[in-house]
Amino acid sequence: MRPVLPERLRRILDTVASFVVAHAGPLGAAGVGLLAFLAIYGPAALNPTRLSWLIRDDFSQHLLGWLFFRNEPLRFPLGAIDGYLHPLGTTLGYMDAIPWVALLLRPFSSLLPADFQYIGPWMCLCLVLQGASSAWVARRMGATVPQQWLVGALLVLSPTLLARMSMAHEALCAHWAIVLLVGLNLIPQRDAREAKQALGIALALCVFAAGVHPVITAMVLPLALALCMRTALERRLPWRWPLLGAVVNVGVVLVLFYVLGYLGTVRTLGAGAFGGFSADLLAFVNPMGYRESWSRFLGALPRQGAQYEGFGYLGLGVLFALWAALILLVRDAPLVARQWRRLVPVGLVALGLGFFALSSRITLQGELIADLTGLYAPVMRWVEPFRSSGRFVWPLYYLLALGSALALIRLPRPTVAPSLLALALVLQAFDVNLGRGHQAKEGPAWNTQPSEALREAAVGRKHLVLYPPQIHDGSGRGCRAGPMDFHRWAYRAYLLGLTFNSGYVARLDDARAQPYCLGLDDDIRAGKLDPETLYLSIPQRLHEFRAIRGTRCVQEERLWMCVLEQAPAAPLERASP
Repeated sequence: MRPVLPERLRRILDTVASFVVAHAGPLGAAGVGLLAFLAIYGPAALNPTRLSWLIRDDFSQHLLGWLFFRNEPLRFPLGAIDGYLHPLGTTLGYMDAIPWVALLLRPFSSLLPADFQYIGPWMCLCLVLQGASSAWVARRMGATVPQQWLVGALLVLSPTLLARMSMAHEALCAHWAIVLLVGLNLIPQRDAREAKQALGIALALCVFAAGVHPVITAMVLPLALALCMRTALERRLPWRWPLLGAVVNVGVVLVLFYVLGYLGTVRTLGAGAFGGFSADLLAFVNPMGYRESWSRFLGALPRQGAQYEGFGYLGLGVLFALWAALILLVRDAPLVARQWRRLVPVGLVALGLGFFALSSRITLQGELIADLTGLYAPVMRWVEPFRSSGRFVWPLYYLLALGSALALIRLPRPTVAPSLLALALVLQAFDVNLGRGHQAKEGPAWNTQPSEALREAAVGRKHLVLYPPQIHDGSGRGCRAGPMDFHRWAYRAYLLGLTFNSGYVARLDDARAQPYCLGLDDDIRAGKLDPETLYLSIPQRLHEFRAIRGTRCVQEERLWMCVLEQAPAAPLERASP
């Protein structure tokens, strides 16, 4: 009799082998995404206990959002954070901390180490899924396994995606969702089952995007609606199905935005300066990113200062694929024209979002050529929340990139397609600059442990207050008189289980922030200190604390730590991370 365990093991191995063979294209392209991440950031970035490389730029904001959320009880809205920017509070969404991931990990928080991050693994996953989703679309278009690998690798080397990683915008790295929806719009729907499957995937992507970032959602949702329109035009299903799909997509996004706190938690969603963070008309051929050029061969073109948000360089490989695809499309124009029901909805949506990316001030090489302020004025309250309009070039970007790669599979002779794709990938790989400016750099080490004096002072207290506060959002709203290195004190407050009154968020309710800051000034000047609060004062305001009877102040690094000698009646248990 053969042993049971080896037999079961053999079955498992056979199942795994069959799965790998059946999905060799997407899995191989996913491997390309993994290799690309390791080449750029190195394996250390996948270590969830390593925080030092995240102590910079916007990474620190996102990291602190997750860390403080760990000390919070779950309540409505989901992802609410009372302990950061206390007593104003904020949400995971406004910390750009990827709410779905944080909510998924929250039940296991007590099992995780105090220093734990998911930013590195998330960005790696985005590159992996970028390759896998592109290859999956290519497979549905009839590509061979090697062709699927080529398409996946070509989309992995998208400068627009890699630039977002270098800018510390990990929540905005979920480009694979845009790629997948663009692909669903291009894939043939042969019967009702495939049409239902596409609508179901689109709904799932809308749910996913709503818990990742509003900007990603604002691109995924219109692409999902384009798919509903395409399905209605092709009549694979009764018209009620795509109509219902469109209504459900919109409804689900609005409900999740409310449940996750994007709606109803701040009074002003607008960010101001709409028109500055736009895309230039030559964005697809301008390799200049935030600080560096992403091409080894093409020179940077002029642009306005904040138009790095509209960065959309395709890369020489994709530009070659686009040029070859246009030639093939002209040659086979009658054949392509017969696919208008499939191409027109996604094309109109991508062009519409691309037009919005240009904003109210349309520029060519940084020079203003058209002012559309009057056009946007009636709807400014609705477009201001998306002031970084240049990002909305991404759907058109991926329609051109993925569409041209698929055209090289479908239109030329089968013997020519692999050579064209391989040439495009070689050009892209040689052109895209992955130099030192894009590596995972170490930041200043503010994630240091609290001093013994700080630990002793924190016993029995609930709050750590920076005075004056440093509270602001992306539009500069808030109170900005306090130290800019507030991150170190926020991290220590997290470790000690204290709330913290300062920080940076995506959106801030200034109508609440200003009264808090002014009220804190009034209380301290009036000698009203909270015995459950530990105050950190800048030296210039130390005299205000010393004038209060019963206050003890000691120097803590470059600040002064002040407490009211009257301690709380009984020590309070610190929240454990």
